[in-house]
Amino acid sequence: MAGTPTAKNYDVTKMHQGPGDLWVIGSPPADSTAPMLTLTNGTPDSTAHPSSVHLGATNGAITSIVKPKFDNITVDQFDAPVAHFLQSIEMSIEADLEQIDPAIMQQALPFGVYTTQASPGYKMLTFGGQPIGTPIAIACIAALRGSAGLYVVSLMFAAHGTIGLNTAVGRAKASTYKAQFDGLADTTRTAGRQVGVFYVTQ
Repeated sequence: MAGTPTAKNYDVTKMHQGPGDLWVIGSPPADSTAPMLTLTNGTPDSTAHPSSVHLGATNGAITSIVKPKFDNITVDQFDAPVAHFLQSIEMSIEADLEQIDPAIMQQALPFGVYTTQASPGYKMLTFGGQPIGTPIAIACIAALRGSAGLYVVSLMFAAHGTIGLNTAVGRAKASTYKAQFDGLADTTRTAGRQVGVFYVTQ
């Protein structure tokens, strides 16, 4: 007797394509609620998340990475591992940023000191002899393709910019600089969501 086939899951509405924006989140969501940002028109709500900073235009995609490191448990009686355990987990968000503005760039350089002066006018980053700054919350927010008011969000609760500064100026193409933010464990949060969260609103 023929059985009942299992349905395949081809859902074009779940296939995402489109740009995102990178934000430093002032006042990340509290652990007492679902770890989701309060969004207004696709941006961090200015009341719920005051002092949030947009990191400007990007060159290419923003990449969110969650990378576990597993170790094997092996026993002499079997030739394959009998179990895995999670040794560590790393989360990062990476992008090539377009806007050469020290006021924005300071967010990716926690070891730098930002100063500005009106006359003569300049914005300046200096380096050396400065302890690493306070961790920041950072999020990539992207409008969900074909679904007005819905978003794909990748959020780290505490992170530092770790890649340093590497930019070039030249005639051939516009200047960019790489930014990479690596997450830390926020030990005050509930186990299972101490580093970050990826979610889709619905």
